[in-house]
Amino acid sequence: GEPGSKNRNPFIASIFHETNLAETKGSGIRTMRTLMEKSSLAPPTFESDHSANLFTTRLLLHHFLNETDLQWLDTLKEFELNESQKKGLIFLREAGAIDNSTYRQLNACDVLRASNELRTLRDKELISQKGKGKATYYIAGNNLNTEPLELNTEPLELNTEPLELNTYGETLNTYGETLNTYGETLNTEPQSLKQELPSELREKIDSLGERENDSNKIKNIIYELCSLKSYTLKQIALILNRKENYTLRNYIVPMREEGKLQYTIPDMPKHPDQAYISI
Repeated sequence: GEPGSKNRNPFIASIFHETNLAETKGSGIRTMRTLMEKSSLAPPTFESDHSANLFTTRLLLHHFLNETDLQWLDTLKEFELNESQKKGLIFLREAGAIDNSTYRQLNACDVLRASNELRTLRDKELISQKGKGKATYYIAGNNLNTEPLELNTEPLELNTEPLELNTYGETLNTYGETLNTYGETLNTEPQSLKQELPSELREKIDSLGERENDSNKIKNIIYELCSLKSYTLKQIALILNRKENYTLRNYIVPMREEGKLQYTIPDMPKHPDQAYISI
């Protein structure tokens, strides 16, 4: 939601104000924006979820539109972007995604203008829309390269040595071996996730059969798992050896409705980095 000055605890707020430990209600965010803009820093963004008692602040601690940013934006000249769109794309590059609310905060604009400018970026395939309605957000599109530019200032060194064809052949064989190893690494990912868990929790997970139908037992394991740290849906499904859609439908959604789990990014439910943590 939009940042505002609604007190979560009016008694504490009153004490801080009366003892001169806090400024006038609602002045903090405005002051942060002003000071960061004066220092040429990227403006902060805020996400507030009163129902979950969660407040998130994003501070991109680098100079906004620095030399690297300008060089990156220079690669997008053909798209004729305005200043607001440039800010939005730089934020997306740093955070991985952006939504209408964040775009409005960055550019101090209304919903209509933000929607129109985001739509233009989408039509130019600089961003790609995900989700629907209030859950809509945007990630990098086909025409947007979010990789940082690497400027090589070292002089080129020409190799004057003759090529050795036999060595090249050996390199190809090694490459084939690397591909096989890669496949093995993917298969062991669930095991690597389990290794970081306490032994008691690992034993509970290992005791689950593929046909385990005690939903409360599995929910308790998920709750204990997400009490350690946040996990994505994919990670939870891998650890439990269940399919993602099945895990989401039968456990994650009910646990959120029961108030046992919450999003780590509540204002963007379909964010690519969305994860869950126990309440």
